[in-house]
Amino acid sequence: MNILILGSGIVGANLAHKLSEQGKNVFLIDDDANELKRLSDRYDIKTILDDPLNPNFYTNFTSHIDYFIAVTKSDEKNIITCKFAKEFLKADKTIARIRNQNLISDENKSLLIDSNKFLDHIISPEWEVSNNIFEKIHMPGAFFSESLISENYLLIGMQSSDLFKHHTFEEIKSFFIEKNICYIGHSKGEDIELNFKNISNSDQLYLLINKKYLKELIKFFGFKDYILDILIVGGGNIGQNLSQLIEQDEQEINLKILEFDKDRCDYLASILKKTSIFHGDALDQSLYDEVKLNTSDLVITVTDNDQINTILSIIAKKRGSKSVFSVVNNESFSSFANDLGIDVIINPRELTTSRIIEKISEGSLLSYHSILRDNYIIYEVKYRNELYDHIKSSKEITHICTITKENIELAKDEHIPINNDTLILLIEDKNSHILEKFINDY
Repeated sequence: MNILILGSGIVGANLAHKLSEQGKNVFLIDDDANELKRLSDRYDIKTILDDPLNPNFYTNFTSHIDYFIAVTKSDEKNIITCKFAKEFLKADKTIARIRNQNLISDENKSLLIDSNKFLDHIISPEWEVSNNIFEKIHMPGAFFSESLISENYLLIGMQSSDLFKHHTFEEIKSFFIEKNICYIGHSKGEDIELNFKNISNSDQLYLLINKKYLKELIKFFGFKDYILDILIVGGGNIGQNLSQLIEQDEQEINLKILEFDKDRCDYLASILKKTSIFHGDALDQSLYDEVKLNTSDLVITVTDNDQINTILSIIAKKRGSKSVFSVVNNESFSSFANDLGIDVIINPRELTTSRIIEKISEGSLLSYHSILRDNYIIYEVKYRNELYDHIKSSKEITHICTITKENIELAKDEHIPINNDTLILLIEDKNSHILEKFINDY
C-alpha cells in the first residue's frame, strides 16, 4: 500500500512512523528541509521536499497512491491538497485534518464530504480529544477508558487497590463471571501479568465490559456514578467542544471554564448557556478559591501548553481536587505524569494517529489502544480464518477473548471464533508490526 502524507509535524511524523512499521510504503511531503532530514534519518520513509500547493508536484508524481493524508496545521491547505491528490494523483482515498469548528459540525461535516467527492474522511484532533474526555467523565475512578468499535463494549483501567478495598478475590471473580466481564491483565512494573491470581493492591487492572453493566461495576468498585462540579482549564477548541457535550448531557453539572484570553472568554460566554466563564491566568493562585480548584470533583487541563497542564493538574490534586485529567502532547511528559498523581492523561497525537490508522486498515483492524505507558497495545480485530491461524501460531500475540454476537468468550475457554466475531488481542508495542503485517496480508 502506498501512502502519501502531507505535513511533518507531530501527527504527520508519528503517523509516518507507525505506517512504515506496518510495512506500508510511506511518502512524506513538506517544505521544511530540516524536519524532513531528521525524519528520514530516523524512520524508513521516503521524504519529498516540495511545495504541496504546487500542482506540478502532483502531475509529476509517478507512484499510485492508495491514501493521501493531509495533516498540516492549515485546514485550507489540507482541503486543497486533497483535491489535488484526487484529481491529479488519482488517489483512491483522501483524509484531511480539519480544526475549524464550523466545518466539522455534524451538519457541515457531512455536507463537506458529500459535496466534495475529493474528500473521503475528516479527522478533527480537538473533537477526538473532547469526545474521549467526555466518555471518561462517565467512568469515575478509571485512569483509562476507551470505547471499542464493537457496539456497547468498553476497555477500562482501574487501580486494583480500589477493587480489593471492598471485596475478596472470590467475590471479585464471581462478579466478573456474573456480568461477563473479561479480565485482560494487570501491570507488574513495566510488564503485563495475565494471571489474575497474582494481582496485588499496587497493580493497575485492565478489563473489558459491556456498557450495560457499567453502573454496576462503578458501584462494585465503590465509586459514585456522578460528578457534580467540573473545572476546565483552557477555553480553546477542546474546552469549547467538551463544554458543549457536557451541557447537552442529562446530568446536571456545575461547569466552569478558566481561560486566559479575554476575547475568547466573551465568545464562550455567548455560546455556552450553562457554563460559568472565568478570565485569568491558570497559574494565578489568587483565582483558585473563586474557581473552586480545591473542591472540584474533577479538574481537566486542556490548554495548548503541556507544562501548564501538568503543573496545574499536580497543584489541583495536592489542593484537594478529587480527580484530574490532563491533555499532554509531549511523550516525555506523558510518560511520568501518572507518577505525579494525574489520574488520566490524554495524548491528542496518539489519539489522532489511532483514528487515522483505523480509517486505512482495510476492514480487519477495528481499533487499537495503547496501555501501560504505550508499552503494550490492545487490538480489536475482525475475525478472518487465515488471520486467526497466524495469530494462534504467534508467540508474540496473546488472544485475550472474542466478542461474539451474544457475549464475551474467553480465549482460554477454547471458543472457536466465526465470521462477524471480533478478536481482542494483546501485544508488546515493539512487536506490533508483526500483527499489523498479518492484518495487512489478510
